[in-house]
Amino acid sequence: MKNLLWRINFVFILIALSITSCHKQIDEPVNEQEASNIRMPFNQQLYLLNSTNKGSVIYEIDYDFQGLEDEAYLTEMKLTKNGRPFTIPRGGHMCISPKNDYITVVVSRKKKIYLVEIATKKVREIQLFTYDPEVTVQQMKANISKYRFRGKITQVDVDQDGYLFIAGKSGFYKVVADWGSAKNGGADIWNDKDPSLAGTKYAGQVWAHVVKFQFSGNIAVEGSEDEQFFEDDTYFEENEIQALNKVKFQGGDILFTQNSSETDGFEEQRLISFSQWKGGTAIYLNNMDWDWDDLKVEFNAGSIFGGLNAKIAEKMGGRVTGAALTGDNMVFTSHHFSEYLQLRTLNGKVVKDDVKMIILNESGEEINTLYHNWGDMASTQAFDKNSFNTTDPSQNSREIDGEYYDQWFRGELDGYQYAEVKLYRPHNFNYGVKDLSHDNYNVSKESRQNSANADLADFRKNASKFVSLGGEDGYVLMQLPNKVTVTDETTLQVVETSWGKKPYYEDVMEAWDAYQEKAAVYVHASYNGRYYEDGLEDSDDWVKIGDAYIANNEFHLAGDLPEGIEVSWIKIVDNGSNTGDGFDVNFVATYEKPLVKETLTEREILMRFYEATNGDNWVYSENWGSDLPVSEWFGITTNSDGKVIIIDLMGLNLNGTLIPELSQLEELNVLAVGLNLIQGELPLTYLENKNIREIYLFGNLAPIEIHPDFYGSHIMVFQ
Repeated sequence: MKNLLWRINFVFILIALSITSCHKQIDEPVNEQEASNIRMPFNQQLYLLNSTNKGSVIYEIDYDFQGLEDEAYLTEMKLTKNGRPFTIPRGGHMCISPKNDYITVVVSRKKKIYLVEIATKKVREIQLFTYDPEVTVQQMKANISKYRFRGKITQVDVDQDGYLFIAGKSGFYKVVADWGSAKNGGADIWNDKDPSLAGTKYAGQVWAHVVKFQFSGNIAVEGSEDEQFFEDDTYFEENEIQALNKVKFQGGDILFTQNSSETDGFEEQRLISFSQWKGGTAIYLNNMDWDWDDLKVEFNAGSIFGGLNAKIAEKMGGRVTGAALTGDNMVFTSHHFSEYLQLRTLNGKVVKDDVKMIILNESGEEINTLYHNWGDMASTQAFDKNSFNTTDPSQNSREIDGEYYDQWFRGELDGYQYAEVKLYRPHNFNYGVKDLSHDNYNVSKESRQNSANADLADFRKNASKFVSLGGEDGYVLMQLPNKVTVTDETTLQVVETSWGKKPYYEDVMEAWDAYQEKAAVYVHASYNGRYYEDGLEDSDDWVKIGDAYIANNEFHLAGDLPEGIEVSWIKIVDNGSNTGDGFDVNFVATYEKPLVKETLTEREILMRFYEATNGDNWVYSENWGSDLPVSEWFGITTNSDGKVIIIDLMGLNLNGTLIPELSQLEELNVLAVGLNLIQGELPLTYLENKNIREIYLFGNLAPIEIHPDFYGSHIMVFQ
């Protein structure tokens, strides 16, 4: 102790000489990355139909959803019918078949549906008839023109049960296959055959029947505001419910959002109608209940988008002609007489309103800008499900079983849930080709660029489902389906793909040596909104809870967040990986797990402190890290049992933070680390060690934060 007091007095003489270096400012790097889009389904393809007096042209759209580029590149689909070039008549409106194999174009004035097989671009037709249960097949054959469908249709899409849904000024319809009762007719018009037409002049044709539904109790969607609708479910709490009363479905488009079965409960399906009503207002219908006996439908309704008809600038915006779901909460819209597409979240917030449409020729050269007339948009959707499990209903569709299931799975614990990717901005990739095709997205290395892969938990030793952050500063934002209220047991699990390594490493340096990938893990302390907001990734309210390395990482949130706070957004940022594709996020989960203190030897604790304070650059550190007893390490005093009682490292250029593990030095009496470059806070865990009496912190780079609980405690803190 005398030696300690002598050194304290001596070092005071050096304060004036060292004060400049102690307060040297370190410039932090500025993150200037732009916000990107919310995640993309596995193998999404996007299409636009442009209708003019010459007919309807379908373009396949190539757009970088990961980077939110300014241009979308359009390539015309060259269609054939019966082996000859074919143009779909004008006035069509389209969607994608449930299995993503057909573009389905409804041309109501032709009383037909045109099916474009995506793989071959071959076209075939379905004839449309009005459903009437009183009419027999024989009566229809005798006078088919009498029973052809004559409604005016401007909006089409497929619902979660696989039914083609069409709407317009004429009403609200479902399309059924074959003949008979509407409900028993079936939804699959795409693979329908009509054996009843065999032997007639209509042999080979396919007839579908349009079933009109009325709104139960005169429930309606558009018109003068004289009736109120309220939604009990707060799932879409950011949407404003308005008074609405009359159904019109005029112009625009409709789309069904993802549903619970497709996303394991993360999403709830709703129907959105992009109408021309009130200057362009999108209407949503939730909790739709179909009554096949009375041909009526009940639902809850409200409005979410407004002002869709307005032009933002010349040739930007205007009346909506089509809408397509581009991820789990993004909508692309096309606009009348506009060369731009617009991108929004499902609560109506604009993400990007100036995506210019550039037409390419067959050689991929730019030839023109598309000024869209009338038409529609559609997209394929392959949702984040475990495609390796196609037959076993007992397996979770969000999980791929494998060798590390027992080591990583925590589903037996309370509150277990997986997070979903909402924004993905990899730094870079060294892969030449993006292959997200239906056949390859599960196994190809290019699929690591697909953010939806991290929505699955791949428990295999050599996992193929993961997202690569692409190097330093690449990041991903993820959201929990249910907000978590932080307790002293709340745990966040971040699993990095192991690829033949161990499932868990007790020491971070051992993990780093095994595979040099790491990422900083953050939780947002204030925002719990349903959708991503522009700039969320750069918010000041992200709280770092630790660094993640290869394989399994578990963080107790209460150590960095106040108990009782609600959290749902997570950010993972590559912060120094030395591999080609950066940190690999396999999956992220949360659950309640009691905190078990790590058992460390005193030697291990001291070395952790050495690393946390940049020990290699201390002024003097004789014998630290050697095999000699710790009593021979510079600045360490032990008792007769070899237990550390004094740590005296005053004025030795310690640079870093005080680690909580020092409180596990059971006999520690004095900690003297003043006149260094120590920053941060004094860990509250030190109060748990009743033997600690004195802590010397004065003269450090900046005042160290002292929790009020230290004042009046058994510890004297000198600062």
